[in-house]
Amino acid sequence: MKSWEAGFSRAFMFAEVVPRSLRSARIAHIRDTRSGRPRSGWGPRAVGETVFDEFFIALNSVLRDIPADEAVADYVDRCATIADEFVALGVQGASRDPGPPAILRRQSRRFMTTPYEQISFQVADPLPASVAEFDPGAANEASARVLSHGGTRRRWLIWVHGASQGRPDDLFTFRAAHLHNDLDFEVVMPVLPAHGPRSLPGVAYPGFDPILNVLITMRAVAEIRSLIGWIHTHDPIDITIAGTSLGGPIAALVASLDPRVSSVLATVPMLDMHRTLTHHMARGGIRGKLMAELLSSEPVRTVSAVMDPLSVEPHAEPDRRMVIAALNDRITSVTAAQQLHQHWNGRVHWYQGSHVGSVFAGDVKAVADSFLLGRPTKSAPSV
Repeated sequence: MKSWEAGFSRAFMFAEVVPRSLRSARIAHIRDTRSGRPRSGWGPRAVGETVFDEFFIALNSVLRDIPADEAVADYVDRCATIADEFVALGVQGASRDPGPPAILRRQSRRFMTTPYEQISFQVADPLPASVAEFDPGAANEASARVLSHGGTRRRWLIWVHGASQGRPDDLFTFRAAHLHNDLDFEVVMPVLPAHGPRSLPGVAYPGFDPILNVLITMRAVAEIRSLIGWIHTHDPIDITIAGTSLGGPIAALVASLDPRVSSVLATVPMLDMHRTLTHHMARGGIRGKLMAELLSSEPVRTVSAVMDPLSVEPHAEPDRRMVIAALNDRITSVTAAQQLHQHWNGRVHWYQGSHVGSVFAGDVKAVADSFLLGRPTKSAPSV
């Protein structure tokens, strides 16, 4: 693809930010409620939030390095060679419990006014031997930020961040101090592989190599399950896991694989990262459509099935499962969030806005707090 064509496609995406935001906000507002979803809000705030989503998508298209067509085709061919093995593994076989972590270091740190402990650890190699060589994070130390009162018999909350996060400012974004001091949780915020201080040169997650995406997800799930083993040495009362965007399906998988998790919350979840990528790539001209076709091929879908939260079910009781969905989510998908809610048959909260807007919305914070504390919430009924 010629550079001018790529530049034109990207410029067009920026030019379409406001028009696309107006159209999508209007469509979400007049949605047929027979879909099982209520209508989104309408007005300057609804449109403005949607603009943030669309601008994020356009900016990401400029910053993201797109491999050569031949490289992506090779990635897909590699998926075909391991598809049978991954079908045989399934979600359970691909995500074994690695046991408690080996704690390497514990360092006291502070972000603004919030003190926390940075824990570095390693887990037993969780990946199948046949694909372990493709894992770029095998020698990469795992890490988590922990806010703890100390002692035993306390409530623990694991919060899994989204894509392009994993920095100390996650403590502010996900209200760690409030959760710790006001709601009285012991808070653990793991840093996902290939994020924050664990970033790896040339590695994007999610990226265009499907096997890499799957392996990093498997490693992330294993690391969090290992942290649960560490939490259990503190004799917890209960353990809740929450995840935002990319962290949503990871939290869902952990809650479905580990019976020690008693509650699970998924906020604007990116349920299928490859489907999300293909949806956005299809906007990017001729080459974008080619990439979308490759990433939606049968070998990719087959390999990705080992990280599908819809193929497993949380151990938590239905009332202790909750999905928060943004009705005009332009970054992930409100349809995907609805599918997860229907699969869980738990609670749901429909936020009247966009993906980015949900992070700062007062009603989302209030509903999340009520759920975490085990209180009834005035959310829409199951559909």
